[in-house]
Amino acid sequence: MKLNLDRSFRVVWLVVGGLVLLFLLVGGVLIAVQWIGNTGAADDAVRVASEAQPARDEPRAVRYGMPQRMRGTDTRIVLVSYGEGDQVPGSSTEYGVYDQRGGGGTWVNAVFMDDAGARLLLDRPAYIRDVTYPVLEGAPYPRADSLQAWITYLMAVDDTDRNGKLDHRDRTGLYVSDVEGGNLRPALRPPLRYTSHQAMAGGRILVYALEPPAGQHVDEKRMRQRAFVYDVASGRLTPHAALDSAAARAGQILGR
Repeated sequence: MKLNLDRSFRVVWLVVGGLVLLFLLVGGVLIAVQWIGNTGAADDAVRVASEAQPARDEPRAVRYGMPQRMRGTDTRIVLVSYGEGDQVPGSSTEYGVYDQRGGGGTWVNAVFMDDAGARLLLDRPAYIRDVTYPVLEGAPYPRADSLQAWITYLMAVDDTDRNGKLDHRDRTGLYVSDVEGGNLRPALRPPLRYTSHQAMAGGRILVYALEPPAGQHVDEKRMRQRAFVYDVASGRLTPHAALDSAAARAGQILGR
């Protein structure tokens, strides 16, 4: 009887041991399959992520247009563009104006060419919106710059919207140079904000600007508009008192 019980216990332990071994084998297989699957999924995730990232664009080369002659000098001006678009500002308009709104890349500098060689206008990054210069005397069209003997530039040199680059969203200012590209200087300084300008007789420019209230941050629509006269030769900016006074009177009439 005892022999039969020992044999029965041995059979039970063999069965239990076999089941445990089977469970261990199955568990090991499942763990291995899971590990292999996770490794493959990770590889796929890395591959998909790398494919989803756009390839980094190679830096675009600068482009530059044909030299443009100006009245009163043998120096020629060339606009330098960079970035979006493949068009090049190859020629000016009929009135001696390079207008950025006409398309092409972003204008970032200007080259002035003469018999001595070529030189750059700027030694720092900038976004140039437009450039106006005196056209040749013999041009077969009416000259809009007949009073102008200098070059004006509308450009942004500071990242005013803090987006990490200079573009059309940054605040532009009015700058002036001689026709050879020398003596570049701003016509307005902060806190004045440029809005428009027009050449006047006697080497002067009528400049409109917005003036923020001292120590206050207000919307531009609420800023006072001011008129100034900029003397190109001396670099002096003076208020146009008569125009400002008449405009203020107009505002008083509307406020009644």
